[in-house]
Amino acid sequence: MKLNRPQSSRENGFTLLELLVVIAIIAILAALTLGGFKYAQEASAKNRTMTSLAVIKAGLEQYKEKHGEYPLPADADSTAEVGNMKIRAGGARMLYQALTGDGDNAIQLSAPQNTISDGKLTDEETANTINSELISMKNLVVRSSDGYYFADGWMRPFQYERSAPATPGEDPKETVNPTYDLWSFGTAGSTQGGVEDYDIATRRDPQRTARWIKNW
Repeated sequence: MKLNRPQSSRENGFTLLELLVVIAIIAILAALTLGGFKYAQEASAKNRTMTSLAVIKAGLEQYKEKHGEYPLPADADSTAEVGNMKIRAGGARMLYQALTGDGDNAIQLSAPQNTISDGKLTDEETANTINSELISMKNLVVRSSDGYYFADGWMRPFQYERSAPATPGEDPKETVNPTYDLWSFGTAGSTQGGVEDYDIATRRDPQRTARWIKNW
């Protein structure tokens, strides 16, 4: 004769301790996965930024060879909305126009035609093109409400400052390099368009710029 014995809690399912262990393991694996994904994203953004910076530098040398000097932005302090931040984008818009020939209102010229970037090249614009292929580079070009600009791997405008003598009523443009400074804020991001992100004192501070990607 068989007796019906009550099943133990072990036979009925997991114990509370075992459930807690499983949950902890899942949480650890999720954290590792998310951490690895974030690291991969940052590494990809950094690589895109370094590649784009090299392309822009090469284009600037071609511009100087053609025009005898590096370009100057017409309004370096104009901004672009990136997420919830306003970041200075005048230099990035100027770089786009100077190297692609698409528009000229962002470039400081003696006789600009004041044409705005539209993503296309007219016959007249083609004459000023350094590299028309830059227009189609999706990892480099971003469209904003005020035209196009060159962006880093985080889709933020590249920063640019050219050394220039003082003009009447204005301070001279100071740079770390004797020619021009070109940089991305990198993983440091940017404040809400704060002047401290862009001034020469900050650019000369190696601790403040340690996470930037720059040409100095």
